[in-house]
Amino acid sequence: MPRKLTFTDGHKIEIVEYDERPLAPHELRVRTEFASGKHGTPLAIMAGLNDPGQRWDDEMRLFVPSDKPSTENLLAGAPVGTSGVGVIIEVGSGVSEWSVGDRVIGFLDVSETNIINTRRRLPWDGPPLWLDGCVWPLGEIDPLDALCFEPAFVSFHCIRESNLRFADTVAVIGLGAIGLLTVRLAALSGAEQIFAVDPLPKRRQLALDYGAQHALDPFEVDAALEIHKLTGGPGVDVAIELSATYAGLQSAIRATRMEGTICASGVYLGEGRDLRLGEEFHRSRLTMIVPHGCFLGHKPRDYSRWDEYRAYDAIISMIRQGALTAPGLIQPLVPLDEGPAVWDLVVNEPAEVVKFGIRF
Repeated sequence: MPRKLTFTDGHKIEIVEYDERPLAPHELRVRTEFASGKHGTPLAIMAGLNDPGQRWDDEMRLFVPSDKPSTENLLAGAPVGTSGVGVIIEVGSGVSEWSVGDRVIGFLDVSETNIINTRRRLPWDGPPLWLDGCVWPLGEIDPLDALCFEPAFVSFHCIRESNLRFADTVAVIGLGAIGLLTVRLAALSGAEQIFAVDPLPKRRQLALDYGAQHALDPFEVDAALEIHKLTGGPGVDVAIELSATYAGLQSAIRATRMEGTICASGVYLGEGRDLRLGEEFHRSRLTMIVPHGCFLGHKPRDYSRWDEYRAYDAIISMIRQGALTAPGLIQPLVPLDEGPAVWDLVVNEPAEVVKFGIRF
């Protein structure tokens, strides 16, 4: 039987066997060659996305009181992977545009085989984690660059919805995979200066490689103050916060110039004890947004010109052109049998992992 990684009780990742089902007419079966998954969202789920005594009301889009204790393990049985590369080994009876042997990019779990639905869903009716019809030929794309298409989706919307324009200055706070790809996209967008902020030296070096002019350790310096000094006083036009910490969000606020924009992209847990909204945020008349791609249930701000499919197609196109590349982002890259150990590193030794990849 084929094998895959899956979340189990206790938020561990284990290798399990699974059964393969028959294909529907518009599906492909892919033998996976490389796959990767998220870090931040599973870690946020592990920490508890909302406080005890609350539940999310999707109709009102509001947290409301709840007497029901939250004991559900939201990760158990969930897919580990989000993006992958593989070769088609079987096509459904209704598929004419793909052939056995084609190498493709798509939303793939960290499993030895994956099924992809080739039909796109229109019109837009809310973004699931895995979009039907998102499959592209690999062609000459480096498979490790291809693994970055899914995290680049959030980076893409951080840049576009912050209205970052040519010659603007930008700070990117938090240099996980999404933060590093945001640095790369900011450079591609023509930012005049990019300030990258993270305590981990490996990630700061990657940010410099991807186009940042300055990489700051927030544990060694007052990053916001340094950014003001390096911009000659005013601060940045846009600060994109991806550390998912209130201290990082406060630093983003302090780093931003009068009437600038803060893009709050992290999943912030618990009370904002490090926030001081009566200071720079209030006095500088700042705008704060949450970009598309953070949780579900809302359209992009520039819909209907842009929907998820156009965004992913554009990202793949930029990768194919060689404009959007991320050498060194996928590390470590290990065989399936080492996947559980890599997840232990994500949880316990995050400095050792930028974005993990699994090879088959």
